[in-house]
Amino acid sequence: MGRPRRVAVVFNPATGGGDDADRRRHDTEAALDGAGLEVLWLETTKEDPGRGQTAKAVAEGVDLVIAQGGDGTVMACVTGLAGTEVPLAVLPGGTGNLLATNFDIPSELDEAVQIAVTGDRVRLDVAAMDDDRFVVMGGIGFDAAMLRDADPELKEHLGAVAYVLSGFKNLRRRATRFQLRLDDRPPVERTGQGVLIGNLGRLQGGLPVMPDARPDDGLLDVAVLRTRTVLDWLALAARVATRRRGKDPQLELFQARRVEIHCDTPQPVERDGDPLKEPRDHLVVEVVPKALTLCVPPAKGTTT
Repeated sequence: MGRPRRVAVVFNPATGGGDDADRRRHDTEAALDGAGLEVLWLETTKEDPGRGQTAKAVAEGVDLVIAQGGDGTVMACVTGLAGTEVPLAVLPGGTGNLLATNFDIPSELDEAVQIAVTGDRVRLDVAAMDDDRFVVMGGIGFDAAMLRDADPELKEHLGAVAYVLSGFKNLRRRATRFQLRLDDRPPVERTGQGVLIGNLGRLQGGLPVMPDARPDDGLLDVAVLRTRTVLDWLALAARVATRRRGKDPQLELFQARRVEIHCDTPQPVERDGDPLKEPRDHLVVEVVPKALTLCVPPAKGTTT
């Protein structure tokens, strides 16, 4: 695919609290102008976090869609682009930046724009949950509660530390009984604090929660958090932090093309760092193979 000429920027003016939106827009416009690109500028709203703007960009015939915002903005663009041939580029701008983390996309604006224009293009699987499409990871239970309960002001001033503090508050969260149906296999019943469903395995800081997850293998990786106590969490955190591989009693891993989850009480749900508004006791996620093209740094077509 040749160098893009006409690009759309799906810009979230509220990212970072919104106070510096004008400066961020000015800097981004200058960087794109310096790259010689014709730009269609599309701002998100509370009513539409980016999916409608992405659909408009595709209808306008742009060569590339650039998401500039947090994880919710990126997920909305993924949903709008899945199944099309229009590539997605990411200019990291939020607290989590999960997709950028997994592909080592830099936070420095000019470097990220350079990757958007001249970087490699890779075709990735996406995960389908209802009408949404996500690339990195979704979850029910603990991780969604952590994201939901993170203080917005702390996120603005302390970034990812706000998630750490929220995580501490949820460590004693009551264990839940989960029933998992993985493809056509017999149901699996487990008790724990949450289930993660991932296409990519690294969280903030590059921590490999699901180290074998690959974004182009046609499979979803499933991790059951079989934690119940603070000691369980300490053991799990030590394994993840030291990148120690092998079986772990606090984290049970599976793979499947389709994952159906039932739980005994409604639980919070998130996808790519963006929580749903209402808790649920039933969830279905399916893989859509090779549905999205992403702009990545050279030689970053796969992750470890």
